[in-house]
Amino acid sequence: MTYARLKKMASGLLVGDNKLPKDPEEVLALLEMAYIYITDKCQVLNLQTLDKSADVQRLGRGNYVVRMPDLPVKDTDELDIDTELGPVVASLISSYISVKKTAVHQTRADEGIRNYNAKVDELIESLPKLQGEES
Repeated sequence: MTYARLKKMASGLLVGDNKLPKDPEEVLALLEMAYIYITDKCQVLNLQTLDKSADVQRLGRGNYVVRMPDLPVKDTDELDIDTELGPVVASLISSYISVKKTAVHQTRADEGIRNYNAKVDELIESLPKLQGEES
């Protein structure tokens, strides 16, 4: 998902409520808040690294660390998270801005995180089985 698409999605979620800020730095700050929340709550596959010099947010599984996602520079940049988490980020940003539906947006984000983590756990648990089948 591109940064522009994320902003459109968040704007759509906020229809009839507060609007997404016009200041690009404010939107980036909200995205950074959402990224921090996601890296604390998710086993984001593309953010796990063995590179201890990365901007480490926390320890991951095994020897891995979870790095902070890079913030986009322009609207055409792809978000530095797994595609499935784009709507979660949009919901988090909306929860930070909304007056009328804060809990709805937060609940949607948390549900998306739970679903994502369940899929990742299932994938990781199946890896030894998959590797064993190849032998």
